[in-house]
Amino acid sequence: MNATAKNCPPASRWGGPLLVLGMLGLSFTAGGQNLPPSRSLALKVAPQHLVMSGYWLEAELQRARQSNQSFTLTPQFYSGPAGSPNDGPAPTNQEESVRGVGVQAQHRLYVLPGKAAYQTGLYVSYGPHVQYFEMKLRGEGWREVPGPGDLPYLEYGPVHSNTKLTRYGASVQVGYQAPLPPGPVFVDLFVGLGWRDSHAESGSEGNKYRSGSSNYGHRGFYFPAGVKIGVALSALRPRTVAAM
Repeated sequence: MNATAKNCPPASRWGGPLLVLGMLGLSFTAGGQNLPPSRSLALKVAPQHLVMSGYWLEAELQRARQSNQSFTLTPQFYSGPAGSPNDGPAPTNQEESVRGVGVQAQHRLYVLPGKAAYQTGLYVSYGPHVQYFEMKLRGEGWREVPGPGDLPYLEYGPVHSNTKLTRYGASVQVGYQAPLPPGPVFVDLFVGLGWRDSHAESGSEGNKYRSGSSNYGHRGFYFPAGVKIGVALSALRPRTVAAM
């Protein structure tokens, strides 16, 4: 008996604790795999702003403890030919371009939530926005120049002007976000009411950009409306089930 006992290797004193920790780790891993994501994240684009050389990308993040609420943040970039939907087509002998940035932040409340794996349904949202534009005009046209006796007169020639605009405001919107089966892509339709103000570095040149609610320097009430196409990133996560 003594010889047999001496030939047996001693059991490791860490074997028991390590086994218990390993089993606990497996149980936590299995439990985590069965839990659905607590917050959904979606990215959207708003194609209607391309008419004004604008590129809007909206990110919507669901609140962790209120599944029917979310926050949206929309960075905005402008670069390219200036759009003028309120003024009609620009003269063929002039080229006008725009460069700018902006951001919009909103709190969204789903009053009639849908049943998708991400946030859908009827919602109300509200929040502020701020934008900055640099307008450049190049071409040929009539311009006012000083004449004899300091009397101004019109002369046809090169026309160059740079105008900087700052615009800010807020809006309230009502919309409906609906999934497009069978994937995580969805459509977001909205209408609303907003107010904004704008300031230009050169007052005379800035007035031309306030001709309508779609222009870059508009001030006063306006009616935001449009469509957004998005994808729910949370719905792209692979779902795994713990093995029995």
